[in-house]
Amino acid sequence: MVAVFVKTNHIRKNYAIVFFILKQVTQIKKMKINKSLFIATLLVAVSSNAQIDKGNWMMGGGATFSSSKNKYDGITSKSTGFQIRPIIGYFIIDKLAVGTSGEFSFVGSSQNFNTYGIGPFVRYYFLEKEKTINIFSEVSYEFSSITQVHSKAENFKIKAGTVFFLNSSVGLEVALNYLNQKVNDGTQNNNVFLGVGFQIHLEKE
Repeated sequence: MVAVFVKTNHIRKNYAIVFFILKQVTQIKKMKINKSLFIATLLVAVSSNAQIDKGNWMMGGGATFSSSKNKYDGITSKSTGFQIRPIIGYFIIDKLAVGTSGEFSFVGSSQNFNTYGIGPFVRYYFLEKEKTINIFSEVSYEFSSITQVHSKAENFKIKAGTVFFLNSSVGLEVALNYLNQKVNDGTQNNNVFLGVGFQIHLEKE
């Protein structure tokens, strides 16, 4: 049995870095600070040895905004949506993680919809684990429920993007997503959208 211990101080430090960066972004918008100064601040926080080793955990989440056009029975409709997706995963080998993802999304069109979902995912990092900037790809399959119309859906998603490790544990990522959704009423949606998120990697002792 492998025991995994979480360093409390380490987690607090990681969250402090995330909040510090968000605070800097807010200040940039309000005070119009020179962009080069903000970039320099990020570079100071960056270090190598990202924790994507076998036996480590990852947790975090992402948010996406989408705009789509759907066609069903000859009727075309447009919609916009917002999605929050928390995840938790475990590295079964170096650079390869498996885990569970959740979903909460809101879609607004001629009628508003809320969706809740959960399902497995697999993620792989392509570059060496010591790299500060890495490239990853992820495949997930989720079962979801659309509350307003009491419908069930199956979501198959592929995403690929870049992660920027701010230190050995915190990573900010930008990814392009493709979603294929099949609803039990016969509706099928195909969407492509850009998403951002962050991950915290917890190492075992």
